[in-house]
Amino acid sequence: MIGETISTLGLSRDEWVALRRRGIGGSDVAKVAGISKWGTPLTVFLEKTGAITPEEPGEAAYWGEVLEDVVAAEFSKRTGIKVRRKNAICFHKEYPWMLANIDREVVGVNKGLECKTTSAYLHEEWKDDEVPDQYYLQVQHYIEVMGWDSCYIACLVGGQRFIWKEIHRDDETIKYLIEIEREFWRRVEANDPPPLGLNDDPEIIYPVQSRQDLIEPDEDVLSIAEQLAEIREKITSLQASESEIISRLKERIGENAGIKGVAMWTTVKPRDVIDMTRVASSLASMVPNGDEVLRRLIEENRTVKPGGRRFLFRYKRPEEGVK
Repeated sequence: MIGETISTLGLSRDEWVALRRRGIGGSDVAKVAGISKWGTPLTVFLEKTGAITPEEPGEAAYWGEVLEDVVAAEFSKRTGIKVRRKNAICFHKEYPWMLANIDREVVGVNKGLECKTTSAYLHEEWKDDEVPDQYYLQVQHYIEVMGWDSCYIACLVGGQRFIWKEIHRDDETIKYLIEIEREFWRRVEANDPPPLGLNDDPEIIYPVQSRQDLIEPDEDVLSIAEQLAEIREKITSLQASESEIISRLKERIGENAGIKGVAMWTTVKPRDVIDMTRVASSLASMVPNGDEVLRRLIEENRTVKPGGRRFLFRYKRPEEGVK
């Protein structure tokens, strides 16, 4: 059920991002639920608390936005259902940390439309009555915030196949979403980050080494280290086996291009490599005070990239029989 509504007309990207920090949007839901390949509960937490800035939309997201009008127009053309823009971010009346920035609302009835584009390689996710899980949760979130009875979802697959479906209100899923979103927002307000997930990079939380201390290992740390040491031993052994097998295949190929249906061992075309240091020195020698000009140009174009953190694994597995 809609509470506060704020127009998005004329908003800058920074203003739009700041507004979205006030709650959980439809595109955040799958990440909060831990089923998205585009983010995790931790990355959403860091965005909502202002610790990191959301990345600029990538190529796929850009074209999805560009083609939104095309998808909406084609939906109306095929169904005869009129839709219109909302141009606003809507907040849930009872749960103000649930927000919706919808694509379209249906004219004359209590329904909406979500527009999508996807690769032809993902067409199986849309077969029959199927809808990708992340989009199903997004639509149920919108249905709850907007108070809709249902929401249509239309998708252009691979630029050449159009699909549309109607998703009805699912009270059980909505109850689940309210519960996980309430708990997530409690963490945001308490500045209590969710635990690291398998797809989270700890460097997001700890980008800088601020102390020189070496902490003492406990039993849990030693157990983890033992697992990593075992995995690395297996990788080393497998890499050695791989190299041996590749050498045997190369021997069979000899001076030929390869073995049909098995492997190729071809000559890579030579490439030109320009020694820019020598080029710069040569140019400097051709002009008055060339060395000074070169040093000035180097300084004017020098940039310092922030250093990351390097992980060095120094654990030594105890010899068998030694504890």
